Amino acid sequence: MKKKPKKVRALTLKINSRLFPMLAAKGIHSIYALANSIDENAGSLSKIKRGISDWTIEQLEKIRTIHGITPDTMFGEKHKPEIDISHKFSRVPVLGFADCGSPAATWLDNAVRIYEMADVSGMMNPFILIAKGDSMRPYINPGDRLLCSEFTEKVKDNTAVVAVFRSMPDTYEANAKLISWDRKNKLITLYSINTKFPPVNYRESELVKLYKVNRIIRDVK
Repeated sequence: MKKKPKKVRALTLKINSRLFPMLAAKGIHSIYALANSIDENAGSLSKIKRGISDWTIEQLEKIRTIHGITPDTMFGEKHKPEIDISHKFSRVPVLGFADCGSPAATWLDNAVRIYEMADVSGMMNPFILIAKGDSMRPYINPGDRLLCSEFTEKVKDNTAVVAVFRSMPDTYEANAKLISWDRKNKLITLYSINTKFPPVNYRESELVKLYKVNRIIRDVK
């Protein structure tokens, strides 16, 4: 009987490649030590480390709370140096909401608010969307402001994007997801960090536009 091909868990492997060295630097050198520190089953964590299963939101949140390793560092986001206040500020419009779940018809033609922001001069037509839903927790949380822009280079797999669809009647839906792109077959897969939300495949022709999420802006509570 022919064996089924193993599922490639690219996002989990990407997290692991950064997370476990950071844990080791904090003195967590084994799966058992990690399991004890966050009160999780060592066998389950071993499967995640081997790429057999995925992290849950609850597990990543425990690691953030107990070990101080943030989602940005887990997902390979580099912290940028502080912005020089002498940089020119630009007006960036807020165009509505990006649903982190099912697409939501919340795309607007006119800005509902304007932010004065620095360090956006290199972006093409930057704008902001407000995140809704929990399919991208803890990487993107409800209320986060997503600084998006158009881009000319090929978007890389496992990159956060906002996909725009045309909906009825004559409106647009904006959906924030991670992307995997099969260019040979012209298929795009949008998937969530929260595994409760299954990945969805689209033909390239079904998407009106893809925008890159350049920055996640989160209020400190």
